Amino acid sequence: MLDSERRVLFGCLETLAPRQYLQAGPVSLIRQGTRWGPICVHGHEVWHGVEFLLRDTGWGTPATVLDSEQLLTDEKGFELQVQAHIPCLAQDVIGSWDSQARLLLEIRVRGNALGGLEFSVQATPTHDTLVNRCGWVVMHPLTAAGCAVQVSHADGRISQSQLPQEVPAWPPFTAMKGISHEYAPGYWAKAEFSGEDYELEDQRNNADASFKTYSRSNAMPRPFLLRQQQSWRRELSLHLADIAPANPSPTLKVDEKLETPCSKTTTEGFLRLGLAITAPIQHPVEPVFLTKLSRWQPDFLHLTLWPSITVDDVDWSQVRLMLDAAKSSLRIDICARDQSQPEWSGDDTNFAQAMAQAMAQAGVVPHEVASLPCGERAAQFLRSLFPSSAIGGGTPHFFAQLNRLDRSGGEDFMAFTVCPIVHSAEDASVMQGLQSLPSMLETARRRHPGPQWHLGPSGLAARASPLGRQATSDGSKRIPLASVDPRSQGIFGAAWLLGHMAGATQAGVNALTLPALTVRQSSEGHAQGARWVSPTEAMMEVCLPWRGVQAMALEPKHQPGSNLLFTPMAAVMGFASTRRQILLANLTEQCQTLHWHHAGQWASLDAQSWLRYEALPHCSPWADRGACTAQLELQPYALARVDLSS
Repeated sequence: MLDSERRVLFGCLETLAPRQYLQAGPVSLIRQGTRWGPICVHGHEVWHGVEFLLRDTGWGTPATVLDSEQLLTDEKGFELQVQAHIPCLAQDVIGSWDSQARLLLEIRVRGNALGGLEFSVQATPTHDTLVNRCGWVVMHPLTAAGCAVQVSHADGRISQSQLPQEVPAWPPFTAMKGISHEYAPGYWAKAEFSGEDYELEDQRNNADASFKTYSRSNAMPRPFLLRQQQSWRRELSLHLADIAPANPSPTLKVDEKLETPCSKTTTEGFLRLGLAITAPIQHPVEPVFLTKLSRWQPDFLHLTLWPSITVDDVDWSQVRLMLDAAKSSLRIDICARDQSQPEWSGDDTNFAQAMAQAMAQAGVVPHEVASLPCGERAAQFLRSLFPSSAIGGGTPHFFAQLNRLDRSGGEDFMAFTVCPIVHSAEDASVMQGLQSLPSMLETARRRHPGPQWHLGPSGLAARASPLGRQATSDGSKRIPLASVDPRSQGIFGAAWLLGHMAGATQAGVNALTLPALTVRQSSEGHAQGARWVSPTEAMMEVCLPWRGVQAMALEPKHQPGSNLLFTPMAAVMGFASTRRQILLANLTEQCQTLHWHHAGQWASLDAQSWLRYEALPHCSPWADRGACTAQLELQPYALARVDLSS
C-alpha cells in the first residue's frame, strides 16, 4: 500500500506488524506481532485470540515490542520463539526510571499435528514496576454466546454452564484453571491455565466482540508490584477434543424489503441523528460551521458539561446562535463532579442551578437534559429546573459503567457512549466490535425497562477514561483508550461510524449523537470554505439532513452448522428531499461485493476518490459510478451512496 493511500485510509502512516498464517494439523491461526488469532478449524472460529498483555496503573495497554524471533515449521506443525519487551511508564516504576525500563519476555508457541497449541512465557522486569494486570489473555468469539461450557475451578470443582447471551455486569466465572466450550454443535475445545487463577468477563461491556479469560481476579488488590529481576513463568494450552467438519462461508446480499422513512417532524420509530458541540465556547462560532449547520440541520445539538467546566466557560449566546442556524433542539449532559459517587452532591446541584439561570438569560431552553450518572434525586431536581425538558440518566462513559448502575431515577431516556479501543486498537477488532451493540441494548432494556435509549457522542477515540489515567497520543499511532485516534480523520473512521449508526438502527436506539468536528477540521474548513476535510464530514453531509434514519439489513446466508457472525458491510437508509438514499460501508480491508436488486444511481468514496478530491479543489470525493448493477463492489473501508429510483 502506498503511503498516500495509508494516510487517507487511516489518518496516519503507522505501519503494523505483518500477518503470518500458521498451521497446526487441522488448526489455522493468524499471528500478528505477539497476538495469535483468530484460531480456526475448518472455518469455525474456535478462539478469538491469545496474547500476553500488561495493563498499566491507568488500565492502558502498552504495545509489545518484538526484538527477535525464530520460526521452525514442518508437516506436523510449528515452533516459534520470540524475544520481546513491554516498555514501562515512568509513573509506574518504583524508584529511578530510565528509558530502558521494561518487562522482558521470552515467548514460545508450539503447534502440533493434532491441532494443539502450547504457549509459554518467561517474564523479567528490569525495574520494580506497578501494574494492574500482567499475563496471558484468551478470548472466545462472540459466536460462543449461549454455547455450553465446562469450567474447572481452582478448588477442584467442575461446573457446567453456558456463556451468557445477555451481557453480565461482572465476571460470570472466577477462580478458573480451565474452560471447555462447544465451538460447534457436538464439538468441544479446551483451554487450560497454569501459575495462577483466571476469570472470564464479557467484553461486550466495552464494545468488543469476544469473551475474555485473564489472569488475576478483579477482587485482588491492584496495582501490584513486579519486582526487579525476579523472573516468573506462565503457561497456557489449547486443544481440540473433537474436529468439526468444514464450515462454508456466507454470501452477502441486501434485504429486498425497503420501507420509506418518515419525515423529520414525525420520527417515531426512526433514529434521530444529533451532532456533538464542544465546550468551553468562549469564542465566536466560525461562519463556515454555521453554514454547515444550516445546511445539515441535525435533529439536535449535544453539549456535554464535564466536571472541569465552570458556569463561566460556556457562552450561551453562541450556543443559541448555533441552534438558530441548525434549526435544532438542544441536549445537555451534566456530569457529576465526582463520577465515583452514585448520587449528585450539593456542588452538582449548585452547578446545575447556576447553569439553568445562565441558559434562561440567553433564551436557551434545552429539549433534553441528562444527569450522568443517573439517580432519583438528580432526576427530580432537573425536572424542577427544566419542567419542559425530557430528563435522562446513564453515564458519559461506556456500557460497562451503565451495566453496573444499581438504580435509576425514572428518567425519560438513558444514555451511554461507545468507544471501540478500550482494550485493543487493532483494525479488525475495532470493526468486529460493532456486532456487540445489539447485545448491549437488549441487556440495558431488561435492566432498565421503560426509557428511550440514546447513544453518543461515540467515536474511535475515548473522550475520557472512567478507569483513571488516560493514554496520551499525538495522533500518529493507534493506541488503546487514547483521546486521539488518527483513523478518525481517515476513511476507516467514516466506515466505523456508519457501521455504528447501522448497529444503532438495528438495535432500536432512539437517538444517536455523531462526534463533534475536531479543531483541525474546523480551522481547515475556515481556510478552505465549504470543503470537507475528512471522510467522516463528507458522510455527515449526506446523512445529517435526512429526515429519519432507517435500518437496512444486509443478511449473510448462513449454511447449516455455520458460526460465522460478522457481516463485512453495513447500511442505513434515509429520506433526502425528494428521494431515498442509502449509505453503505465496507468494514474490512478486502474488497467486498454486495448482491443488489434495486434501481438507482450510486457513487463511492474510497482512497483513490479522496486523493483526487485533495488534488482537485472543485471535484467531489464521491466518485460517480452510474446506474446500480447486480453487484456493487466496494474497495477496502470504502463508502457508497445510493440514490434510489422513485
